[in-house]
Amino acid sequence: CRRQSIFWMLALPIAGLGAMVAYLFESRVELGLWRQHWGWDFLFTLIYAMFLDRWMKETLLDGALPSDEADDMRRSTIAARFLTFAVVLCLLAIATAPSPYAELNIVACAGAASVFVLVLPSLAANKPLSFYEAFMIGRPLQAHLFLLVGGAMVVSLGFGLGLDWLGRYLPHKPPVLAALAASQRLLDCLLLAGVGYGLATLFRRLTDWQQPDPSDHPLPGVRMRPDRKSTRLNSSHVKRSRM
Repeated sequence: CRRQSIFWMLALPIAGLGAMVAYLFESRVELGLWRQHWGWDFLFTLIYAMFLDRWMKETLLDGALPSDEADDMRRSTIAARFLTFAVVLCLLAIATAPSPYAELNIVACAGAASVFVLVLPSLAANKPLSFYEAFMIGRPLQAHLFLLVGGAMVVSLGFGLGLDWLGRYLPHKPPVLAALAASQRLLDCLLLAGVGYGLATLFRRLTDWQQPDPSDHPLPGVRMRPDRKSTRLNSSHVKRSRM
């Protein structure tokens, strides 16, 4: 709630992209074969990973004093290991998608993610953990991590099924379907924000990571002018000591 401006700045373009893709598929019949292509899931997986990385950075720096280190952390790009982790989970979801039981797909993906998921906030904090360290730190909370990740997946899947049911009774027009697709993407961003906040909070609690200390200056890149009064007092004190 304290970062609503950043959330909407990140979530609205994602929802807009989802709406644009849905509108394009509905308005162009020749593109219908690409509607269920796995490449779209792969693309949005990368976009969701970048959103999650950015949101965990904001969570870790919540309340931090202005400093060069905090600004550098905010401006840092997503780590390659972060994207690799997201890609592996996406490939696992694609591989298990033909299963007639969606619950098995969710259990497999959530179980695989919860084992090493604390790697993600460590990469966002620029203090990367190894997969073994992430597993050892998160092992006492494996059930909580599984419920956090799996619960978000269940809510996203259930909301998507509800939108599909709603779409049967609404006019089958490109703007309507685009609005439904945008709603799905907005909910996914909201769920990712909740998951990112939970992971970042657990990472701070389970490790000794601290927010960057503020620099000597209260604002980055600003030099403080010397106090003339204190300068005169120091110069007079030096003169007296010399006498």
